[in-house]
Amino acid sequence: MLPKFIDNAREDSLTAAVFSHLLHLPTEVFWRIMRRACYTNLQPDYPGEPRSVEFWPNWKSAGTGNSDRVIPDLFMRFMSFDLIVEAKIKDHGTQYRTQWQRELIAYTNEYGKEKRLVKMIALGGIHSESDERLTHQWCEATTASGDANVETHQFDCVVHMCRWSTVLLECQRLKVELEETNKNNPSSRTFADLRILNDLIVFFATHGYVVLRWFDDFDFRSNLLGPLADSDQHYFRNISLQIQSS
Repeated sequence: MLPKFIDNAREDSLTAAVFSHLLHLPTEVFWRIMRRACYTNLQPDYPGEPRSVEFWPNWKSAGTGNSDRVIPDLFMRFMSFDLIVEAKIKDHGTQYRTQWQRELIAYTNEYGKEKRLVKMIALGGIHSESDERLTHQWCEATTASGDANVETHQFDCVVHMCRWSTVLLECQRLKVELEETNKNNPSSRTFADLRILNDLIVFFATHGYVVLRWFDDFDFRSNLLGPLADSDQHYFRNISLQIQSS
C-alpha cells in the first residue's frame, strides 16, 4: 500500500505512511499515542486488538447527497466499537461537519444492521479542539407476523479533534521514554519500536511537519555545559532582580 502513495507527498501518502507504521506498534502503544494526541478523552483506555483495518473503504452513498461513493480515510473495527478517521493534510481549517455527517450516514448504509457504537477522529484541518456530536436515524424494514414494519435506530457519534502535530509530538515523547528505558534495560522489542518511531518522525518531516519539543519536555539539567560558579550565580541573580524591579 505505502509505495503507491509515498512518491507524492499529500494527504493520502501522509495517512498511509503514518498509520501503516503506527499499526506496526503494539496496539496498546498505538492507542496510547492516539488517545494522548486527541484533545478530548478518547475512550476506552485500551480497545483490544483491532478486528479489521481498512484504508479508504468505499461505502454506498444513499442518503448522503453524494452521487458516488463515500470514502473515509481509515476504518477500524474493535470489539466494542467502530472507528472512522477523516484526515486532512494541513492542521487548520479544512475539516467540515457535512463530510463527517455523510460518512456517518454511509457507515450506517454498510453496518447499520449491526447497531454498534461508532466514533470518529477528525485528524488535521480542525477548526476547534472541542468534541462535535453527530446523530443519524437509520431505518430498517422488518416483517413480523406477516406485517411490514419500519424499525428505527439512532446512531450517535462523537467526533474527537486531533492534529498531525500532536500525533508527531506523542511519537517524539514516546521515543524519548523508550531511549531512556533502553539505557538501563535494553530489549529487542524496544529497539524495534524505536526503529518504527524513527521512521514515523522522518515521514512527518517529509510532509512538512517539523520536529519540535515542548519547553516542559526538555531536560535542562542534563544539557548544562557545567555547574555555575558563585560569580555566575551572583551575576544572574542581579539580572533577575533588575528585571523584577523594572
